[in-house]
Amino acid sequence: MSTIRTFLSRHALIAGLVLMFALTWPIDLAYAGLLPIEIPFAAYLFLGWGFVLAALIMTGLTQGKMGVAGLLKRYLIWRVGLRWYVFALGLYPVMFLAALGMIAVWRQASIDLNQTMAAQFFGASASWPFFVLPYFLFEAVANGEEMGWRGYVLPRLQAVRGPLTSALIVGVIWGFWHLPKFLSPFDPAVFSMVMVKNVADSVLYTWLYNNTRGSLLLVTLFHAAGNTAAFFLLPSVGVDGRVGVLLLIVLLDVLTVTGLVFSTRSTLHDARSPAI
Repeated sequence: MSTIRTFLSRHALIAGLVLMFALTWPIDLAYAGLLPIEIPFAAYLFLGWGFVLAALIMTGLTQGKMGVAGLLKRYLIWRVGLRWYVFALGLYPVMFLAALGMIAVWRQASIDLNQTMAAQFFGASASWPFFVLPYFLFEAVANGEEMGWRGYVLPRLQAVRGPLTSALIVGVIWGFWHLPKFLSPFDPAVFSMVMVKNVADSVLYTWLYNNTRGSLLLVTLFHAAGNTAAFFLLPSVGVDGRVGVLLLIVLLDVLTVTGLVFSTRSTLHDARSPAI
């Protein structure tokens, strides 16, 4: 057992990533119809909990109970200042609304929210604004990705590399993890935009994580806000104009990250990730 623990400790990052993919990709591939197995929809909804399980298993095997407790306690870091809550909850909705506003001005038409994923799910006649908060809370609970990406992977990378380099590496892996969602059928253009967005987003997540003393609560709220904004504001798959809106959102994302890196470069690099 000690030999296995030593091996896993030496290769904790790679072993953790392999386990995260192993616990999530089969569900994603099966739901996309690419594996001959039946997956309950509930399992797909809680797909991100594969990251929670992987992070807890690997942390427990390599750091013991104290390591697991330390990881979980990062969800209790909430006294971080109001501005970080504004950033976490407001950036993505503002970004999505700005993109829709630009498209509306260019087309000289009003913003149409009747073709979003939310409108299709709840029905165009439903009072969908009443569903925003419940959906956001569900996303915050159901999506466990942040324990993996920012709770497990990022600190181990930042232990040997700078925050910006670590953020870019996590972004590439994070983007690649989404591949099964775009394989049936494969849309290289959309997947390329998602890759770029994930890399840019990863810099924002790292900045938020480092400047809130490693708060998994804040990055989880940030993730939930982004998914909620996409569900209620982004045109659904197959809707005319979806790609254009997505491209504009990606451009706004990249511009935001570029401005952040150049204006707060010292903050990004001087921030310290929690010990692992």
